[in-house]
Amino acid sequence: QGTGALFRIRLAGGSTPCIYLSPQDPRPLCHPAIDRALQLSGAGGPPHVKLTVEWDMSTKERLFGNIQEEVVQDAESVRLQQQAHRQQQSCTLDECFQLYTKEEQLAPDDAWRCPHCKVPQQGTVKLSLWTLPDILIIHLKRFRQVAEHRHKLTTLVRFPLRGLDMAPHVAQRGQPGGQLVGRWAPWQHPLRLPPSCPRDYLYDLYAVCNHHGSMQGGHYT
Repeated sequence: QGTGALFRIRLAGGSTPCIYLSPQDPRPLCHPAIDRALQLSGAGGPPHVKLTVEWDMSTKERLFGNIQEEVVQDAESVRLQQQAHRQQQSCTLDECFQLYTKEEQLAPDDAWRCPHCKVPQQGTVKLSLWTLPDILIIHLKRFRQVAEHRHKLTTLVRFPLRGLDMAPHVAQRGQPGGQLVGRWAPWQHPLRLPPSCPRDYLYDLYAVCNHHGSMQGGHYT
């Protein structure tokens, strides 16, 4: 009956002063504050914003009367999204390598042309380590790309202090005798090692560098 709005929509997120979406704005979700809220949505679900509807009490009572406050339950789709984006609490460094070297089947549009029958085949691809250095440096990328935003991963990665075995992740050469490891650098001579868990595939921890903070900033220790 009046020209005023029945309620106001406030962007929840602790901004000071409070930010309200204007009913006159034809594209309210394109507000810069929405972009900032998406970047701060954090883990546990896809990028999202939370909106609070603020009613004028007299208007609310006139429209709804003295009904009991109702607790709105999250829809099943919300739970499924949270479960799909929930981070694993912890994993091992060996599990990271297993995932990195896991065999994957190529998509039909990435078919491989067989050199014998000349027919496109849906092949598989697998990454393996060809050689290993004397000093192994492992860099774990601690972020995940979701749409146009990146979120830092907080999964704890556990690793051994001694005896990290990299043998399962090294490519099998299939050479006669299976002992020629090869030349990984010009200053290292070819090595002939036994086929079962060569000593050069075991590593002891020397140092760890950690990043503390968020995607927007932090420091290293």
